[in-house]
Amino acid sequence: MSILDGSAAPGTLRAPFRYFAGSRIIERQVDLALAAGCEKIACLVDGVGREVVAAQERAESAGARFIALQEARPLSGLVSASDELLVIGAGVLPSDDIVLRHAARPSVLVFPAADAVPKGFERIDPEFAWSGVMLAHGAIVERLSELPPDADVISCLLRIALQSGVRIQPLEKRLLDEGLWHFNPTEAELADRAEHWIHSHAAAAAFTAPGLAVSERIGTKLAKDLLGGRGARIPAIAAGLAGVVALTLGILEFPVAALGFAALMAVFGAAGETVERISNAGRFGVHRSALAKAVDWLTDPILAILVALASPEDTQWLRLFVPAILFGLLRLGERWGAPRWQNTYRDRVALALLIVPAAFLGVAQPVVAVIALVVLVSLFLAPSRGQ
Repeated sequence: MSILDGSAAPGTLRAPFRYFAGSRIIERQVDLALAAGCEKIACLVDGVGREVVAAQERAESAGARFIALQEARPLSGLVSASDELLVIGAGVLPSDDIVLRHAARPSVLVFPAADAVPKGFERIDPEFAWSGVMLAHGAIVERLSELPPDADVISCLLRIALQSGVRIQPLEKRLLDEGLWHFNPTEAELADRAEHWIHSHAAAAAFTAPGLAVSERIGTKLAKDLLGGRGARIPAIAAGLAGVVALTLGILEFPVAALGFAALMAVFGAAGETVERISNAGRFGVHRSALAKAVDWLTDPILAILVALASPEDTQWLRLFVPAILFGLLRLGERWGAPRWQNTYRDRVALALLIVPAAFLGVAQPVVAVIALVVLVSLFLAPSRGQ
């Protein structure tokens, strides 16, 4: 790959450094290379700035080796003839799914020239233009030594691959028409594509789980502003703080307010999970943060404790037993229930809001027991996953 953008006007941001969905284009290219199984990533640079360092850290955090090169000569020592070479042009933002689908064997991915050339893609013959991505045999690197030092390395690799008989793989022009594949995209084009990209990875729950559906749609809205920075952790932090406040109010014998903050914890937790899922989409080897996992696993125990604190003291061990049974059944429903209703079993926002008025009336325990019975019956009546 390369950050050398000869088309950039002086004083403007190079295309590889422009942001898409919270990450620079060069970082998205690193993600694609990692997803394709690349163990070494060579990047042609004219200097090592913070953008290149960030790309290097992204690659190395996933276990790959990143090498910044100011000339092509060292490539021959990095790539052997038995290797496969994935080449991604500077400023190219492809469709990852399409690239990975065609990465099984060497090929030059191309678009119809009539559609691609006006968008800045390089014409390779009267019929086709290069998409900016190809997979070739490592042996083509040796022929770079025959070229002058100031040659365009990426373009030369393309020509050598074509001369070596690497097959041409045409792509659908709809990828260009629908804004799913770009070369040197403008900020406006990136914003439009990011909007589509965020919604495609949001996967918000249906309204059979109303609290979860609303919370995840809030997370989708927040993702537009929080991606690419530490702000992506804000919902999870807010969820943790709401949980602490809920427990404190429960201990101080304010059950209604405590359950209200528990509902807020569930809202922020679901919204934060959505933001994190969108933020991590397309990244190789990235997992949920420890804070998000803690919020997820502590929500049920906190709700169970609050129900126990809102129940009469003379019910003794039943105070905790009844909510424990409810949450155990809900967890079973999430894993083994009918697919259509799994998010309903997972909806802690709606559950907390149902318990709030019950706590106000002093009947939290009987209401939780009734909900547990309804969940139990539903698990028997609805077909489970796999049936």
